[in-house]
Amino acid sequence: MNSGQNSGMELVPNSGLQHNTAYYRMLRRIAGMDDITAFRVLADVVEPVKDYSREDLAPVPATQFTPLNRLVDAARPESDAARHFSQLVDAYIAGSPNKSELEAQLRETLTTWRDNQTRLQPLLQKSFLLKEVVPLSQNLSSLGSSGLAALDYLHQGERAPDAWKQQQLALIQEAQKPKAQLLLVVSPSVQKLINFSSGAK
Repeated sequence: MNSGQNSGMELVPNSGLQHNTAYYRMLRRIAGMDDITAFRVLADVVEPVKDYSREDLAPVPATQFTPLNRLVDAARPESDAARHFSQLVDAYIAGSPNKSELEAQLRETLTTWRDNQTRLQPLLQKSFLLKEVVPLSQNLSSLGSSGLAALDYLHQGERAPDAWKQQQLALIQEAQKPKAQLLLVVSPSVQKLINFSSGAK
């Protein structure tokens, strides 16, 4: 079978994959508004809990009548944003020749996460469907702050104090706990930055 016959999908005009469209549509439905910029920042870095733990962590047992109107229902099984951030962190730690460019990209992402709680707060306050993700949003903001502080230490050539490191690792541990049946999957990458800033490999 040649490359032009591998799926048959290209033979049907305008039959492109709908996973992105459906994802954005679900986020808008949950948010109850068209502007989901801040909501997407959070949604893009979470994944549903794995294996059968979703059922164990459900607030109430799911049935065929349970509406699919929660973030866990819209979240992608694997976060492209988290994977990209992890790649940036790994390249930065490895001493890439483009280290200054990588640092700028990391700072931009971490600043967005740090500030997103403030941007998302008005929506969180008025949407009952999003009240359960408030802790996730708060933890993402804290991770952004921790990652930026780690970059500051590294940029200045200073070793992060042990006391600060332990405080941040405690924050990471809390951020890694499932909430609303979701995992904040950027936590391990931020932990790498924190460890690296303290001299750990």
